[in-house]
Amino acid sequence: MNLSEAQSLFKQMAQTPSADSDLLKYFKPAGQLNLKEAFEVYHNGYNARLTEALSETFEAVHWVLGDSMFHDLARHYIESQPSVSYNLSDYGESFPEYLRMTSFTKGIPFIYDLARFEWMFKEIFHSPTPDPLPVERIQELMHAEDFKISFIESMMLFESPYSVYEIWSRRKKPQYEFEDINWSQPENLMIYKKEQKIFVKKLSEIELHILEELQDGQPVTTALAEYANSLTQEKIAQLFQMMMKAGIIDDVTTL
Repeated sequence: MNLSEAQSLFKQMAQTPSADSDLLKYFKPAGQLNLKEAFEVYHNGYNARLTEALSETFEAVHWVLGDSMFHDLARHYIESQPSVSYNLSDYGESFPEYLRMTSFTKGIPFIYDLARFEWMFKEIFHSPTPDPLPVERIQELMHAEDFKISFIESMMLFESPYSVYEIWSRRKKPQYEFEDINWSQPENLMIYKKEQKIFVKKLSEIELHILEELQDGQPVTTALAEYANSLTQEKIAQLFQMMMKAGIIDDVTTL
């Protein structure tokens, strides 16, 4: 067995709840523990680190579920989805989907969207600091008859039938305060990084859909066409002013 094979086998054994007796022969214990006990220590440490990583990323989910339920769900998730990265912050991308599918959270309809929001927030937090197109240059290019807008990497749009941002914003409060939240209201959000800070802005349904069209590469005239009868020139100007003020425009391509 070469070094790479030994490392792979060691990782497999550390991830497994109980060590495989047939594979223990390839290793020798150090210190006072036998091999099974040693791998239990590694396994417990592995679970603890990944649970901690999930708790840091999904802080509001942890707050809603409480310690006992969150740790149980984390344990089952870790057993079914071992880490494949050396960076702990990468772990948990499929955790929202796991929460959506597991029967343990069927009585908490917003939990999937809450976890989805937290993963999105984490992604933006770790994204590069944006360098948006200067406002003066944007204003020059916007004089064209039609144009396309490219957004910065650290901007994402979020839509949910539940008020997950309200839940997330209270995640550091005592848990009983969760009962006072009216989470049944729909929510449209723009999450973005400006300089070194992350901002969350609430959007109207129309604003969200226009930004989605622009993000998908549609020209401005196409993105606005559906709302020609419901948007005034003033409202359109306010939308573009908001985008420039937020610093989310990476480039403008005239057509």
